[in-house]
Amino acid sequence: MLAYAALLASAHAQQTEKVARIGFLSLAAGPGAAQFGVAKALQGLGYTRGKNVDFEFGQAYWDTERLPEAASELVGKKVDVIVAFGNLSGFAAKQTTERVPILVWGIHAAVETGLVRSLARPGGNVTGVESLAPELDAKRLELLKAIVPKLTRLGHVYNPDDQAAQAHLVSVREAARQLGVRVVPLPVRRIDEIDDVLSSVSAGSIDALLTSTDEVTGWYVHKIAAFALKHRLPTVCSFRGAVEVGCLLSYGPSLDEFSAVIARQVDKVLKGAKAGDLPVEQVTRFEMLLNMKS
Repeated sequence: MLAYAALLASAHAQQTEKVARIGFLSLAAGPGAAQFGVAKALQGLGYTRGKNVDFEFGQAYWDTERLPEAASELVGKKVDVIVAFGNLSGFAAKQTTERVPILVWGIHAAVETGLVRSLARPGGNVTGVESLAPELDAKRLELLKAIVPKLTRLGHVYNPDDQAAQAHLVSVREAARQLGVRVVPLPVRRIDEIDDVLSSVSAGSIDALLTSTDEVTGWYVHKIAAFALKHRLPTVCSFRGAVEVGCLLSYGPSLDEFSAVIARQVDKVLKGAKAGDLPVEQVTRFEMLLNMKS
């Protein structure tokens, strides 16, 4: 009888255990490696989908203007926290709700863009993990110049709609000036612009490519890599996935670290912490990969 009562109590506890609802907000058309990475990191902290956590997906299907609508849909589903992937999603979520905690995976220039007040004290309902992307652009260009000493004309692929675009441009141009390199801006706002923007580069007008990664250029970096390989252009990118599809060199943060940080922040928020009180963490591990075939 006692064993039966204990079994009932255990079953009741399992039934009444609160299921946390986490919303994933992304510009993409579906979940990718970043979302799976966060879910895996959460599992390591004891969160099992269907038992004590569930996920809602807010996707803009590559339409930037739809991001606020996708964010509103997540708020309407009463999620406990929103994990926004990249600046565009982070700002859309911030403009949609002041109540739901927002954790931004891979912020670019968090303070400079105004997404948070400071790294140590973000304030409001937003925090996350800072990618240091604009600063790293300068280092990527230095590495590219070391590989291609005769580099004088650099094609810079970036998304002007990303809130950190200006920070990227300033970093790249200053590094280029010091290295004696002229920058050719190649702005890409949507995935259907990538081919046209790249094909607009006349033969011999650039010596190499550098990509400032956001959701558009990052998700479709294989298009940039294919163009670079076809035209034999050395290309430096942000993350290891770009090297795996053909970019010559990548130098940037570990995506696993992004996901691990966000998972820890989710855990703290679900246990009662305020997002604005949690410092924006900066990445500490960087990877440099070279594609020997390229």
